[in-house]
Amino acid sequence: MNRINLTLLFFALLFLGQLQAQSHIARQIEELEKDFHAFEYNKVLEKGNFLLSDPYVTKEDSLQILKYMLSSAYALSDTVEAKKIIHKIIKCDANFVLSPVETSPKIIEFFEHVKRQIKQNKPIVPLKPQIITVVKPASLPLASSMLTLLLPGSGHLHQKFKKKGMMYSGISLGMIGGMIYAAIQTEKKEDQYLSAKPGADFDRLYDDYNRFYRARNLLFAAFLAWDFYVFYDLNKEWQIHIKSRVKNDGVALQLSWKW
Repeated sequence: MNRINLTLLFFALLFLGQLQAQSHIARQIEELEKDFHAFEYNKVLEKGNFLLSDPYVTKEDSLQILKYMLSSAYALSDTVEAKKIIHKIIKCDANFVLSPVETSPKIIEFFEHVKRQIKQNKPIVPLKPQIITVVKPASLPLASSMLTLLLPGSGHLHQKFKKKGMMYSGISLGMIGGMIYAAIQTEKKEDQYLSAKPGADFDRLYDDYNRFYRARNLLFAAFLAWDFYVFYDLNKEWQIHIKSRVKNDGVALQLSWKW
């Protein structure tokens, strides 16, 4: 019975994982469509190449992505890239037909022309290897975000950015120490000013209190600005750079982390 329950749990988790992956891909395709309608054609080609490498992309998803990529390449007057995309479309579905409602007549004419060439086994312009850098937006892990907000620099250490992490953490600890010292002195000087007896130098006591009060507030504002800067820097460092080399037999992907 325990084995049956474990098996059912395993398949349930697997099913939920697939649903989550499909939902993620659907959102990415929606973003791709927005980029296309915003005339961000180069971004469409970059994102499209990355999405096509996802193992959870279905045949229908692939055709939808390739359709946007084809229109983008044609809009950029890059017919070589457009022919490569048509090759992928035909390989995915030999009977695929572009919709005249969604696609320009010129693109449909070009698509049908290349499609006939492929069917007739006529030589197409050879695919020359080229390097395409694709940047995939990645969400910063919650743990790193929380650590950065608590102690700027600790998020860098959490993500193994050791040099910046140690430097930023040291600066942050110094600022925190300064704030604590200024806060203690402010409270101390305030008590001295309020408890002063007649005949005391009230102007000097107030000036001492006011100096530490301003220093405390200035350090606090500086720490907030520093926290925002470090958080921004960590997000920038977190970006994943994907290098893909286009070859005649497909796309090879290589992941690298930016330091």
